[in-house]
Amino acid sequence: WCEAHHITYWSRGGPTSTDNGTLLCSHHHHLIHKEAWTIQPRAGIHWFIPPPHIDPHQEPRRNHYFHPPSLDTAA
Repeated sequence: WCEAHHITYWSRGGPTSTDNGTLLCSHHHHLIHKEAWTIQPRAGIHWFIPPPHIDPHQEPRRNHYFHPPSLDTAA
């Protein structure tokens, strides 16, 4: 069960498109909004950047459950 999330919020002029969207479970969709995470698409891969109160360095992260670490390059 997934929910579509606008990377650039629709309310801030973000388009409804696959380029500006990512699928999240309900829990993580609400967490993205509540905790002010940001998402950056890089070469077709979505990187999740935590807010400073979670990670002061704001290191980009990915879900490793479906993607082995060897595929991760934050280029």
